[in-house]
Amino acid sequence: MTHEAIETIVRRLEAAWNAMDGEAFAAPFAENADFVNIVGEHARGRLAIAAGHEAIFRDFYAGSTTRLTVESVRQLRPDVALAHVESELNAPTGPMAGRHVARFSMVVTGDRGVWEIAAFHNTIRRGR
Repeated sequence: MTHEAIETIVRRLEAAWNAMDGEAFAAPFAENADFVNIVGEHARGRLAIAAGHEAIFRDFYAGSTTRLTVESVRQLRPDVALAHVESELNAPTGPMAGRHVARFSMVVTGDRGVWEIAAFHNTIRRGR
């Protein structure tokens, strides 16, 4: 069931990014989640993750779209999984204009059938 839960979370992240909705993007994260972006900035907590994404959707990544592909899911414990996801971002304008490929790792925890992202680390892939 974990793979299905992670696919659902990834589809929610993708839809929220493509809708430029920071609150919806942060919704699958635990209240006290950690988020490290592609330049190493560390946001702590769902509210900070939402605010940070609202800001980049209005400015840095305005009009961008992403396509996310789950590469692997590994069950670490019955209530903890590690997922690796490839992200292809297309930005029409701005400092990140063009196509960019990144890979992120997510630690996802489950409690009574509810899965949330506890930790997220995103790394841009150069030369792709």
